[in-house]
Amino acid sequence: MVTAALADAVSTILGKPVLWVPGLVVGCLAAMDIVLQYYFGTFFLTRLWVIEALAVPFLVAGAYSEIRNTGEEPQTFWSGGIRYYFRILVPLLVIAFSILATIVLLAIPLSFLGNSTLVLPYIILGSAVPIAFFTFFFDCAAVFEDCRVFESIRRSVEIVLNRPGQVIVFFLVAAGIVILVSLPLMVIWTGLLYENLVPLASMDQGELQALTMETLNGMLGPGGIGLTALFSCIWFTLAGNILLTFKAVFYRHILGQVPQAGTTVPLRGEYDEKGRWYKY
Repeated sequence: MVTAALADAVSTILGKPVLWVPGLVVGCLAAMDIVLQYYFGTFFLTRLWVIEALAVPFLVAGAYSEIRNTGEEPQTFWSGGIRYYFRILVPLLVIAFSILATIVLLAIPLSFLGNSTLVLPYIILGSAVPIAFFTFFFDCAAVFEDCRVFESIRRSVEIVLNRPGQVIVFFLVAAGIVILVSLPLMVIWTGLLYENLVPLASMDQGELQALTMETLNGMLGPGGIGLTALFSCIWFTLAGNILLTFKAVFYRHILGQVPQAGTTVPLRGEYDEKGRWYKY
């Protein structure tokens, strides 16, 4: 089923050019961020990230609405982005707050035991990964099933619990897509900037850990930064759009195996001679 969903996703993204918009926009924003941090530093950039993050739910909602629309209705991307914007944004904030609250609640008692900084990465992984795994499809539920805020989160958990094997295979295939797109771009990028990156090969482990963004910017220079921004835009355009479409199509396929939200499965059974109900 996962391979069928992947094939359907590829045909869908090739048949609807508008589905390339989300990855292209995010890629252009990422490229702009790389250039801005080189010339203005990270202080200005961190403020800009908040504005950029608020645009992502609109792009996701628009893409999902376009995938959901099997006809040729105009303005589906834009109208869908507006309609489902807050249905994606609000659950996303709830999930992010839940992860943050879980990390804080676990970190506070461990801080009294000492060495909390050593276990903090494990706390973050142990809290973020399970929550993100079970709520990963909340945005699909919001668009494809018109679920509200908490209903979309509940529906995502329900989907994962009903088909955990297929969901795990989905994540493995998604990881393979990331590797397949990243490796060629990384090899080409490294080859083009080989002379700029030569000093990295002579650094020991301590120097690499102490490497700052300013030092890396100085090694790359304006030309290297521009090339890095270009490759970042290409990566997000390719990997981002393929993964987003794959996620939506996979969810649409799996809906045929899991009852729709709000539906009840009819009970099968019979009454005996004393009027007692026995379910099959």
